[in-house]
Amino acid sequence: MQGIEALEQLRPYLIERYLEWVDEQREILLPQARPLSKEERARFQGYFEERILDLVRVATVDRIRNPEFYNELTMSGMPIPLDFNQAVGLALVDCIIIHKQLWTYPESAISTIFHELVHVVQIDMLGIRKHIELYADSLMQNDLQYHSVIFERQAYDLTARFDRKEPPFSVSKAIKQGLRQARLI
Repeated sequence: MQGIEALEQLRPYLIERYLEWVDEQREILLPQARPLSKEERARFQGYFEERILDLVRVATVDRIRNPEFYNELTMSGMPIPLDFNQAVGLALVDCIIIHKQLWTYPESAISTIFHELVHVVQIDMLGIRKHIELYADSLMQNDLQYHSVIFERQAYDLTARFDRKEPPFSVSKAIKQGLRQARLI
């Protein structure tokens, strides 16, 4: 518990560092990122607004790296809030990063892109700063358990509906309803 309390005390500093890291990663990855393919767009049609599908870019990487400031945390004996090295996908505002090994399994890649698109919509609704703040708060309230973070639960639930091939539904409306119920908007 002491580690989480220390992270909570560093919250303002960590929020700023995450915002810087997101900007840096986008600057590096957007030039090599591509728009959604015609096939991907067709799969996501009806779930996401056209403007989101137009906006998003996908970058394939060998590995998703942790922010450099994590070294400071580990040297101070603090826990890592979220280990991105273990991630297969990540949404950075409008840029979705996908681990290259995922493309070996096309359906898994599509499912992961859908999951990350849910985060893109969340960020679009809340703004990146508020999204990071609320994500961090939820992560700390849940003892750094990634799957307990409200934004992840929402993304996994909506992705499960997509994976079950349920008829298209508005991800935006579902997110808005969930965030209202959680009193986050």
